[in-house]
Amino acid sequence: MTSFDSNVAAGLIGYLILVAILGYWGSKHIESESDFFLGGEKLPGWALALSERSSDMSGWLLLGLPGLAWATGLSSVWVIVGAAGGAIFQWIVFSRPFMEGRKETGAVTPVGLIAEKLPGDQDTIRSLTALVTFIFFMGYVGSQFLAGGTIFQDVFGVSPTVGLVVVAVLIILYSIAGGFLAVVWTDAMQALLMVFTLIVLPGMLLVQVITDPSLAIMRSLEASGGGRASWFGGATGGAALLLLGANLSWFFGTLGGFPHLDARFMALRSESDRRVGILVSTVWGVLTSIGAILLGLLARTLHGAPAAFEGNREMVLPFMITEHTPDIVSGILLAGALAAMMSTADSQLIVASSAAAHDIYTKVINKGEDFSEKVQIRISRLGTLAVGMVGLGIAYFTESLVYTLVSYSATGLFSAFGPAFTLLFFWGDNLSKQGVLAAFIAGPVTTIIWVAFGFTDIVTVRLVAPPVGFAAAIIGSFIWPRPHETTQSEPTSAMQD
Repeated sequence: MTSFDSNVAAGLIGYLILVAILGYWGSKHIESESDFFLGGEKLPGWALALSERSSDMSGWLLLGLPGLAWATGLSSVWVIVGAAGGAIFQWIVFSRPFMEGRKETGAVTPVGLIAEKLPGDQDTIRSLTALVTFIFFMGYVGSQFLAGGTIFQDVFGVSPTVGLVVVAVLIILYSIAGGFLAVVWTDAMQALLMVFTLIVLPGMLLVQVITDPSLAIMRSLEASGGGRASWFGGATGGAALLLLGANLSWFFGTLGGFPHLDARFMALRSESDRRVGILVSTVWGVLTSIGAILLGLLARTLHGAPAAFEGNREMVLPFMITEHTPDIVSGILLAGALAAMMSTADSQLIVASSAAAHDIYTKVINKGEDFSEKVQIRISRLGTLAVGMVGLGIAYFTESLVYTLVSYSATGLFSAFGPAFTLLFFWGDNLSKQGVLAAFIAGPVTTIIWVAFGFTDIVTVRLVAPPVGFAAAIIGSFIWPRPHETTQSEPTSAMQD
């Protein structure tokens, strides 16, 4: 093993050991099903904010976004305007209803929150919403396992199978052991590593470019062609508006539409924790998003189009790390890249397992059974193991880009959960059970059809499926309105007296 390999291995192994320790620590603080799936009000707002942001951005931020910036140039900026803007808006507007909804209903999962807030047949709501959660999160979890395997394969020279297994097994094990508590604290640590990766490295390279008269970002983008020096990718008129709309549509990729992020809001303890979360998430999101875009532009400026990027633009970050940092720093930064994959996979794994174990097995299949806390925790851990193995299987057979997988899965989830929670919180009693069911059918089905028939090459599915989900929820609620309880007995009695 070379000196570089030794340093990288040392940094990676040290990081993985720390993750395992956090998983073991979390296992000692799990006393109930609520602890396992929602933290039992044992987590501060800043940790939940870091966990929420790293879980949302993760592999897309470190691999997908730098690669997109390198490939498309300045027009990639609109993606982070949409994504970061949506994240900030979600914290300000949606976090309080989620926190208060959990306290009001006692729900321990996002699926359960929907079911508890709506009168009527909860089994149907739980079953359909849990099914949608499971289906789309499996693609998401698989993509994160795949991203981790890609790092192991392309950087460390091991087979992709070995990389997948190492990443997946570690995530599954510490998620089983420590549940939501271990996941959030691990995510918070991973978020700090991601800041180091996306602030230190781009900052160093930017200084190098500024101090070298022969280098200039804009000049390099212009020389590369392809409209990379244009804010709209060289497009004009309607094409420019379509590009802008597609990129800004990432704004609507949150707004209650991701159950693994919703769980962080539900776990907030107080209004003061919520305010701290807003501040931390905003600063983290803005800095890391700018760093990711800048890294891709700097890669084009310093290296043009190296062979390492051909057919795999997601290698921008690993390539820039190995080319421009000392060996020991490379080990730390590459561990940060791996951390990004893990921070999303573990969060999605816990939420997907909560849908399977709590909402389906406990609340529907065994409805009415009085399980002890010990049995509930055992069921939760077995569900996490089963869901993790399914995700690993999907990752093994998937070769699509992380960016594509995340975009596809995200739209399927948001087109259902986005309308459900937005209307539940801000349309009040007007939203009916049938409206929710309509959204959970129409949104995901539209996503699948749109992608399967290739229509997303014409208009991104992110501009189509979510509006369909919202329309279905509203129309369904008008056709089958929520039954309203009347309280006329007392006035009637008074009149008779």
